[in-house]
Amino acid sequence: MKYLGSKNLIAKDLAPVIQRYINKDTTFYIEPFVGGTNMIDKIEFDRKVGSDINPYLIALLQYAQNIDNLLPESISEGEYNAVKTNRSAYDEWYVGLVGFCATFSAKFFGGYARGFKNDGVTPRDIPAESIRNLSKQRQNLAGISFASKSFSDYNDVKGAVIYCDPPYRDTTKYKTDAFDYDAFYDWCVKMSEHNTVLISEYNMPSDRFDVVWEKEHSVNLDAKRGAKSTRIERLYTVRKDEQR
Repeated sequence: MKYLGSKNLIAKDLAPVIQRYINKDTTFYIEPFVGGTNMIDKIEFDRKVGSDINPYLIALLQYAQNIDNLLPESISEGEYNAVKTNRSAYDEWYVGLVGFCATFSAKFFGGYARGFKNDGVTPRDIPAESIRNLSKQRQNLAGISFASKSFSDYNDVKGAVIYCDPPYRDTTKYKTDAFDYDAFYDWCVKMSEHNTVLISEYNMPSDRFDVVWEKEHSVNLDAKRGAKSTRIERLYTVRKDEQR
């Protein structure tokens, strides 16, 4: 599913790295920032848990898991505005569908999505494209346990591989001022006592975390103008001397 900060473009490289940490002693594979499920749907394990603090996203993923549940073909701008201004009048899964699949840059209610094909003239139906992407992904969501919760709600887990894809620090793609990075770093260290904790980021404190994988890739800085930049995507784990 299209999602802000999605790992879909690098999943083919990153998923095998994460997969190597899963073994016969692993109790759960957990993603506390499951987002558009573009990583968890590629991990092979029979006990997978995905969570997010956005209840509409989780409701949508739970709804989409049942392939008998119908999805609309597209979402009009009028429907988008109606749902945005009166969310309580709609089912949570539908609010999630409209909020994520009919929005600019896959940002939750970030403005109705519009665009043109390569000729610059023919309009694209971006909501329809997003819904088709979700439909193709549905069969890969089977068996995943989804929950609406914060990363900090995982405290008693042991033997798990925990992959975190939090809002990246110091990027313009997210409103990160409300995210407590220091508390998240402390939580990662604490959880690493009895679990394997892996974190995707551009940069993390080198005195607490080690890089176990990295790859240079291109990212959009301005989707409207097509501006791009090169970043180094990194996978971190907690330093051994930080583990108690």
